[in-house]
Amino acid sequence: MDGFARPGTGAHVQRQPNIIRLPAELVGQPGNLPSSCTRHGRPAVRLADFTLQSKVRIEGSRLHQVGFRGALGMAERLGQHAQKVRVTHVNGWPLCDVCARTRAVWLTVSCVMFFGGLLAFAGSLIAAILAERGTVQPLAGVAVAGLVAMILAAFPFARGGMARVIGASTAPEGGAVLVVNPSRAFVAELGRNA
Repeated sequence: MDGFARPGTGAHVQRQPNIIRLPAELVGQPGNLPSSCTRHGRPAVRLADFTLQSKVRIEGSRLHQVGFRGALGMAERLGQHAQKVRVTHVNGWPLCDVCARTRAVWLTVSCVMFFGGLLAFAGSLIAAILAERGTVQPLAGVAVAGLVAMILAAFPFARGGMARVIGASTAPEGGAVLVVNPSRAFVAELGRNA
């Protein structure tokens, strides 16, 4: 692993194969990050402020903790997650036109699925209340389809998440942001600013 120090920030950027480790102090201050996109190396069209979470692995069997003990087991797993997750605040992260468009498309698909599903679900229930007896069964199918669409909206929402779009997450111990497979332009600009 090699690296370099950022003057004036007291931060030391570390490099590993295909991963760059940026200290939280560096990403938390606006103006410290390159003007090139992390993924594509294109010029930034937007600077985003957001928070990143670390990826957490919970010990124990999900079936044992949740399946047998129900809500108590779920509360225990959520407690473990809350104790282990680390959050880093990011200011001024560069997004190119491709990243911004990708994020917007996935979030739009998610909204359409969720609100379309909600409309289908609620509308079919209201129509079933007001309808004649013979039409209730087809309306139940529409309600189920709407419910499924609302649940499936979580997948495009996750694809449009900032961590997925930029390819970064907080380090497990906190204190740094890990960027996986950064673009050459992003890395080169980090090195020039060092």
